[in-house]
Amino acid sequence: MITIRPATVADTATIVHLEMTIIDQMEIPMVAKLGRDNIEQLLHDSALADDTARYSHTHATVAELGGAIVGVAFGYPSASEPHLDLTMQRLLAERFGELAELFPDVETLPNEWYLDSISVAESARGKGVGTQLLAALPEVVAAQGETVIGLNVDDGNPKARALYEREGFVAVGELMIGAHHYTHMQRDLS
Repeated sequence: MITIRPATVADTATIVHLEMTIIDQMEIPMVAKLGRDNIEQLLHDSALADDTARYSHTHATVAELGGAIVGVAFGYPSASEPHLDLTMQRLLAERFGELAELFPDVETLPNEWYLDSISVAESARGKGVGTQLLAALPEVVAAQGETVIGLNVDDGNPKARALYEREGFVAVGELMIGAHHYTHMQRDLS
């Protein structure tokens, strides 16, 4: 049985590790330059140091199967986007002398709660974990006073797009994030 719950600070290492699956796919230049392990540590440390960080437990909902975390969804109100990476930027500069941003692209549209990512452990794929995380989000979003969920789906991932469409998301725009073309989708909860 899959259990969906808010993440806790104790989940940080696991949820950041799950997120790295998506980071790997994004082909971010800073990851290639500094190394995957350094970036994972940076995301972990910024999440622990700052509850408003992009990958803080405060932005995460987790899925558990057999007592183990097998999935995570990260999201936040679009108004938060400009401030999510301030601690990470500081740590990048202090540790590596890097002033470039890890995530330089704007990903959200105004007045939406943005689903930054959903990541499911390889061992749990095909078991409905992603679908159950998506199904839990309207309650999470409503508790934060938001009425629209937005997300970006890589055009090279038709299975993900089909899942989002089944869950009521519709395409509202297109954008580039890094070197990948994405479709921006929204689901109105009102």
